[in-house]
Amino acid sequence: MNDKSAKKQNFPKPKVIDQLNEDGYKIPIFRAAMELEVWAKVAAGEDTAEILAEKENWDVHGTQALLDDLCALKLLKKRGNRYGLTTEAEYFLLPDKPTYQVSFLKKEFQWEGNGQLAKAIRTGKRPIHYKATKDDAADIWIGFYACDWADPQSYLESANALWKTLKIRPRTRLRILDIACGPAPKTFALAMGNPGVRITLVDWGQVLKTSLEFADKLGVKKQVTTNAGNLFAADFGLNQFDLAFLGNITHFLNPEENRRLFQKTYGALVHEGVLALDAHRHEYPNPAGPELWFYAVSKGGAAYSFQEYKVMLEQAGFTKIEDVAKRPIKAVKP
Repeated sequence: MNDKSAKKQNFPKPKVIDQLNEDGYKIPIFRAAMELEVWAKVAAGEDTAEILAEKENWDVHGTQALLDDLCALKLLKKRGNRYGLTTEAEYFLLPDKPTYQVSFLKKEFQWEGNGQLAKAIRTGKRPIHYKATKDDAADIWIGFYACDWADPQSYLESANALWKTLKIRPRTRLRILDIACGPAPKTFALAMGNPGVRITLVDWGQVLKTSLEFADKLGVKKQVTTNAGNLFAADFGLNQFDLAFLGNITHFLNPEENRRLFQKTYGALVHEGVLALDAHRHEYPNPAGPELWFYAVSKGGAAYSFQEYKVMLEQAGFTKIEDVAKRPIKAVKP
């Protein structure tokens, strides 16, 4: 036996795989608790495993294990044999709270079609769970943006950083079109910077209702008007806006849909009007915002590269197309 073969081989430790395995155990625990509405029941006084199991006719051993595992996940707390809600659970897991996320999360944990993602990749047939751009997905998006409404200040800070990066400042008579706006924290940040800023929000009516509540909370509701409807059906008008913002929507659309949306937005802008596009980019993979998610919940979406966006924007008529940072893209109507 030579010296080389006698040496002990150094195998890498499967840290990433171990972490994925650990996370794989956590998600079924959380899903079961959501299905059983554990937090609402504990908040209502069913705060021991015995009381909860007896009242709901559940297995006491399974109930005990679930409650203790939720404590380990920091989604419940325990004193003696009694359980209570953590602050995070109280904000986001009780159905009477405006920040309730369970409806959204129950669907999102099935975004890969309960194991159908591999089949979709083999066949190209999608979406496999829900279509993110259909109006019946409004509830999902309202839940998705719950954190924005709960803690607007942190999102306003990131919004101000975005506008600084794009070199866009609030000014009197700045007219903004916010397309697929959601809670609109990005453009509301500009409105808070100058009372002369005016914003038109475009989204489904159900989403706009919550957007206006958010605007009222921030004190900018008088600066906001709404335009309810599907992106391709809503009338954006012609030559009306100085700035159009597209955030978190283009990666759910196929290239032809994006070209149509960019052309429609182009028409709504004035001469030298700016389009600011904020989307996940193919150059910067992020497992927390996966390209495969866009693939699974859309018919033709993708995390496009800057070059792909540049081509689509040029076809719509835009010029001075800039790759500003990891996400934002800036384009001008000549």
